[in-house]
Amino acid sequence: MTDATTMRLENGRIAELESFRAESLRLAVRITGNPSTAEDAVQTAFLKILQAPNVPQLAPLVKAYVRRAVIRSAMDALQRKHEWEALTEPSIPSRTQERLEVRDALARLSPEHQTILALAIGEELSYKEIAAAMEIPMGTVASRLHSAKAAFRAQWEITE
Repeated sequence: MTDATTMRLENGRIAELESFRAESLRLAVRITGNPSTAEDAVQTAFLKILQAPNVPQLAPLVKAYVRRAVIRSAMDALQRKHEWEALTEPSIPSRTQERLEVRDALARLSPEHQTILALAIGEELSYKEIAAAMEIPMGTVASRLHSAKAAFRAQWEITE
């Protein structure tokens, strides 16, 4: 393959990925709670996809592949946040004290709990869609969601 052909293929893949940017960013913000962290997670996911040798070619498969990559990248960002605890407060504007308290309770949850709640409640994905996106069985989705809700309730009681 010539350099020009390679360049055209790469530009095509970049354009295709860019068509998923808004949706990916929304998903990453829901998971991370921070637009800056979300943008970094999406950028990291897109770079990994561009470097991946076997990206699916069919549109529905590409969408699912991108979603999984963004979820993994956002979860990694949350894990780093929990490990380092050096990041600033999320910069999402809030109008009420209750929204701040909800965000604070969510921030104290594990990355897995934050992610499953973001997908189920924030993105309104079905158990089947969450299972596919996170590459886990549907039964695991149900149990993780139950655990995440219980953990949130416990954190919420602490803030009250």
